[in-house]
Amino acid sequence: MTTTAVIELKVEAQASQPNHRYDIMQPLQQGRVPLEGISLKMSGPTDRAPFFEEERFKNGDFDLLDINWGDAIPAVDAGWELACLPIFIKRKPVYNYLWVRTDRGINSPKDLEGKLWSTGGYNSAITIYTRGFLQHLYGVDITKFRWLLPGPTPLPLHDPKTTIEMATGPRKLPAQRLLDGESDASTGDITDPKLWSALESSPNVRRMFPDYQQVNERLWKEHHIFTPVHTMFISRKLERQHPGISRRLYDAFNRSTELAINDAQGDGTSYSLVINMREILQQQMNNWGNVYEQGIKANKNTIDLFLDYCHEQGVTKTRLINDQFFAPGTLDT
Repeated sequence: MTTTAVIELKVEAQASQPNHRYDIMQPLQQGRVPLEGISLKMSGPTDRAPFFEEERFKNGDFDLLDINWGDAIPAVDAGWELACLPIFIKRKPVYNYLWVRTDRGINSPKDLEGKLWSTGGYNSAITIYTRGFLQHLYGVDITKFRWLLPGPTPLPLHDPKTTIEMATGPRKLPAQRLLDGESDASTGDITDPKLWSALESSPNVRRMFPDYQQVNERLWKEHHIFTPVHTMFISRKLERQHPGISRRLYDAFNRSTELAINDAQGDGTSYSLVINMREILQQQMNNWGNVYEQGIKANKNTIDLFLDYCHEQGVTKTRLINDQFFAPGTLDT
């Protein structure tokens, strides 16, 4: 009797999400999703060098990587040995994170022209979406923005009109620079509860869109877009070594998503601090529908928009197409 060898794959995270605690990944981590012949080992962020400083990612010497897809897309454009699985493991509504100073004459989106923005990364997904939405939905000339960044962009930008300044002094989160008056506007993920409290209690800053919840919902209902932030990337070298492995992994992550939604709807999760979470989720599903569908077809509008924005904003030199960006085994998903 012959035994088929098990392919052991390491799932890494180049982010501040410890141990991949996304809801949709829990069933997979718990062993409830069949993945015959493949063993996944989840590893959280470490103190190793950032993504762009490690040659192994460029050469495809890794297995799977959880990363902000805005950071990974210029690497794909530059020919690195990685491809995206159309598994959107983390989505966040973008309008929540756009804050402005109250003392800089910013009363409408157009007033943002010429202003200095603080953000954690020019290529981060939330920052890319923010620029694109302001340009295409509100008629803002984003070429007039100035950017305050913690460091240079890892790969060259392809838009000569982009104005970037390097922050000096102690390292700070972008929203803290806004609170301190160093910038006029800020965008980017916020995960620190103390920072949220500071923003929401300060008279010096406000949301650009006070009705952000309604604006996020309108984006979904009018454009069928609920913005992904993190996706899973696979080594192209691994795909060549094991043809078809990307589709097997996609199917497993997709099934894990389905089970996670079912768990939450049945109130079967034991790790939620939200009172009446099942009822809240059911209300959301009734109003929005299923915003967590995976695959290329279900997310066509989002994918097309993001690839367009990346090219328009100089994040990528070319406008990538699905065949260039996604793993070959997932192109029909």
